[in-house]
Amino acid sequence: MKKYLIFCLLICFLFLTVGCNRSIPIREITVDEIEAHIRLLSDDLLEGRAVGSKGLAFAALYQENIFRSLGLEPAFGSSYRQQFLLKGSLPDKNASLEVFSSNESFPLKIHEDFVVGSQREDSPAGVEGELVYCGFLIQALERNWDDIKNEDLKGKILLVEVNEPGNYPGGNFDGEDMTYYGRWTYKFEKASELGATGILIIHNTKGAAYGWDVVRNSWSGETFFLPDVKNQLFFQGWIHGDAAEKIMASAGLSRKTLAVQAEKEDFRPVSLGKSIRVRQKSSFRTVETENVAAILRGTHKKHKNRYIILSAHYDHLGKDPALDGDQIYNGAVDNCSASASVLALARYYSRMAEELKVDLVFAAVTAEEEGLLGSDYFARHLPFDKSQALANLNFEMTGVWGETKDVYGIGAKHSDLDDFCGEAAKELGLEYIPERDGNLGYFFRSDQLSFARAGIPAVWLHEGITSRGDDPDAIKRKHTEYRKLKYHKVADEIESDWDLNGTLQIIRWAREIISLLSEAKDFPKFKSTSSFHR
Repeated sequence: MKKYLIFCLLICFLFLTVGCNRSIPIREITVDEIEAHIRLLSDDLLEGRAVGSKGLAFAALYQENIFRSLGLEPAFGSSYRQQFLLKGSLPDKNASLEVFSSNESFPLKIHEDFVVGSQREDSPAGVEGELVYCGFLIQALERNWDDIKNEDLKGKILLVEVNEPGNYPGGNFDGEDMTYYGRWTYKFEKASELGATGILIIHNTKGAAYGWDVVRNSWSGETFFLPDVKNQLFFQGWIHGDAAEKIMASAGLSRKTLAVQAEKEDFRPVSLGKSIRVRQKSSFRTVETENVAAILRGTHKKHKNRYIILSAHYDHLGKDPALDGDQIYNGAVDNCSASASVLALARYYSRMAEELKVDLVFAAVTAEEEGLLGSDYFARHLPFDKSQALANLNFEMTGVWGETKDVYGIGAKHSDLDDFCGEAAKELGLEYIPERDGNLGYFFRSDQLSFARAGIPAVWLHEGITSRGDDPDAIKRKHTEYRKLKYHKVADEIESDWDLNGTLQIIRWAREIISLLSEAKDFPKFKSTSSFHR
């Protein structure tokens, strides 16, 4: 407890020395300011900021008091905190899955062949149902695609392909780039909407963009969900591709043939003449957590009652006592660099309300690492009318390796934000390049997705790939190295070779986008081809 008391005293000292002197003249954001935020939020004392931890509580306190010291308006009435509940679900390590029919039965092996979990505390210890192969389980009316064809899937167990049809250059949907329809989250939601008993997604490394080991590890520990989101499924999970082939072969069907059929618009669900019985007993607990947010209201004479949401998640993965040596997932890049960007922008704008023609919302959201849960809750419980939301600019793993000659917006192509991002980049002398690595589905893996799903155009502002200076590939190499060796590892810490001018560049780009949005006559809209178009 002593170290936390010391930490509290340090925070108090910070606010006493910074104070809330609103007469301090506007000054530019500096790399020192950004680094100070990163150093505190990624410090070992916060122990990786896991959901439900004291470290996360201190991170919330730190951000709240910065908003308070700047004189920003609490976003939630008299409070800067949006408190809500999460449910933790610990999967049964001895769960079983049996495939059976009138003339045979055989078991599959937990972790080797399948993984399952449940978000239903009322789920019985054993459930069973008819197994139906549903292709990609996609209903995309704007693309004239419907895998369901009015089939009644209530009470069935669905066997589903990961990703989407035509996941190759020039293929259906967006070719190699994944849309939301390809994400496992969409498939779980659709299965629940259809009243299914359970769902198993067939794993393949290319379609999922990660190996079976990632699936196995991710589904071995506790996961969290929002109890206010209705889930009809008694279980959801993944099945190894080899195990899926075994099931289909036992039904006298070809895995390859079914996969080919699933690529066609006229595909219809196929009953496999088999049933599945799943036995499991997940353990549940309730965790209190909170988003932290503040509002700066513009006072320009041409002010319009519109909001731009600047967001970054402040949670991370906590600590792992099973590790030798360093056990703390500090998450300095993921996502302290982004939190620092939002805090720096809050300070910058706090002294220029008279120049603002819109209102700015600074949102520190939690539980992103648990499935975008904090931003999901925030986007569904906005502190203002959703019809007044112009856009969400999300900061995620903001560049720390120097400036680039180019930038791109992850997910901007879904809406008119693409034009704003491009024009803002041009104003700064930056090349605006097409989104990269669309096959990895990054837009669907961070908080901007929650806002898009709520009907608010959203973008993740990302650095480009061409470094300024003598070595144009330097940042590209750094990014690749980070993804391979440090992302979601204890090695994600502040390093001596960082150049936070890269973070400043993204911040300047965000400011230019805000300026353009504030002058816009119309609200940005989703494009008709987007899965978020209404």
